[in-house]
Amino acid sequence: MMFLLWVMMTSSSTVSEKTGKEEYMKKICLIPIMILALVLIPVFAFSCEEWTWQNPLPQGNSLYAVWGGSGTDVFAVGGAGTIIHYDGISWSPMNSGTTYDLMDIWGSSGRDVFAVGWNGTIIHYDGTRWSPMKSAVTVTLTAVWGSSATDVFAVGYNGTIVHYDGIEWHPMESKTTSWLNGIWGSSATDVFAVGLDAAILHYDGVKWSPMSSGTADIIILHDIWGNSGNDVFVVGSFGTILHYDGAQWTPMDCDAPYDLDSIWGSSRTDVLAVGAGGIIFKYDGTSWSAMNTGTHNWLNSIWGSPPTDVFAVGEAGTILHYDGTSWSPMLSGTTMWLRDVWGSSGMDVFAVGGFGTILHYDGTQWSQMFSGTQWDFLSIWGSSATDVFAVVDDGTILHYNGAQWSPVYKGNNGGPHDIWGSSATDVFAVGGYYYYGYLNNFLGLVFHYDGIRWSVMTMRTRQYLFGVWGSSATDVFAVGWYGTILHYDGKRWSRMNSGTTNDLYAIWGDSGNDVFVVSGSGTIHHYDGRKWSAMNSGTSGKLEGIWGSSSTNIFAVGGSGTILHCE
Repeated sequence: MMFLLWVMMTSSSTVSEKTGKEEYMKKICLIPIMILALVLIPVFAFSCEEWTWQNPLPQGNSLYAVWGGSGTDVFAVGGAGTIIHYDGISWSPMNSGTTYDLMDIWGSSGRDVFAVGWNGTIIHYDGTRWSPMKSAVTVTLTAVWGSSATDVFAVGYNGTIVHYDGIEWHPMESKTTSWLNGIWGSSATDVFAVGLDAAILHYDGVKWSPMSSGTADIIILHDIWGNSGNDVFVVGSFGTILHYDGAQWTPMDCDAPYDLDSIWGSSRTDVLAVGAGGIIFKYDGTSWSAMNTGTHNWLNSIWGSPPTDVFAVGEAGTILHYDGTSWSPMLSGTTMWLRDVWGSSGMDVFAVGGFGTILHYDGTQWSQMFSGTQWDFLSIWGSSATDVFAVVDDGTILHYNGAQWSPVYKGNNGGPHDIWGSSATDVFAVGGYYYYGYLNNFLGLVFHYDGIRWSVMTMRTRQYLFGVWGSSATDVFAVGWYGTILHYDGKRWSRMNSGTTNDLYAIWGDSGNDVFVVSGSGTIHHYDGRKWSAMNSGTSGKLEGIWGSSSTNIFAVGGSGTILHCE
């Protein structure tokens, strides 16, 4: 403001003689008016700037790759630029500097680590921080491996191969357009890459050349690892496992019922392969056999520091650890899909989700409540800690009186999806009605409860409505399909410009000019009283619920048990 005032006074004092004293005085008189305007114009800002995971822990984005310098220096990468690090005691998040999915990771040491991902992303860790590198390509890179810190290869879509010589990355000629998914080598002059169409390439230190995989082109090869240049294993779709003996590739017998995505071993008699459905198969030098993992989540990658520190990672942030005897989860908390969250205070928060799941947070930890139903919950709201409503997928509304949950309403052919009120006698529910046998057979509806009975409000839209929230009885918002946001001023509903076509699933605000909406793409949209803008949530997974006790204490929930916290 001081700078603006100085500019105005300087401009005024340098007016030409033609303008004269009268014009000069007009400009001087404008100064206090403009200063007053600056003071009176509200500054629209919100304090919540960074979202962090609360469930599951350490985080819930899918993890695509794991690698470590040792059993106490392990890195895992995944969706939305996720990088987490294990120090032998616990996992903790790292700042990757990117929001692109990271697909693979490898290092020559714990102080020289490379991660690759979408849009040609390559980032490097020097033991202190991650920093971006110029990859020379814009296609997605799926795998990385090197023989040393000055001899690193990355492969990706459309046959892309790039090489790092310790100074910069250069594209290489692969002579294929097949998407490449995995890379490994026994030395700088003996490197293999695998991918779609059963493609296997070999690099001899001079050029890449195709190899015959000995399997059908329909097979997608996902990953490769070897004990030596003449003892190499490849895994792929339909449980495919190939072995190379230095002369030719041959299929191996394995009863894996699903795709195998990653392979790693400590020796020729200790090889592990992971994949869909949480499967892990072990090769003892003679045959493959299934291991008990305790999960059905898709496993994307495996790496270990033998013999008692092996890690497997996968969807929904799954992390498994093998101690040489058995596999155990390193992920804590539920992975049940959570749909909505609400609380009477920061120490009294409810989250609801699939199969009748209700979680309660007391300010310290989350615990399970008995709901009395196996149907999925859609939403939750209350006027107090002893007056809470939850909407169930079968059209039922349950009520919590501080002691137990019980049904209070039942709809037909659809009905309410979300619920909010300004008081116990001014409650809004939004959703839709289904007309059988008609095209575009949903009708978005708003219901109102006056403390005695429910009635339908006059508001017609073809877009199904998923969420409702308001700052008062005359400032209510509803959100739904295709970026739909409606506003109620106490008299009528009108449409707002959301700036997005993403489906919007839930809404909450600290005030009428500090409102948050969550979407199916993981984006969180914010309204400052003038316009809607997008926030980075740190996940690309679907978010379905949001609530806060203030603008500095906000929870967002979604798929695979996701709970994000912003403060």
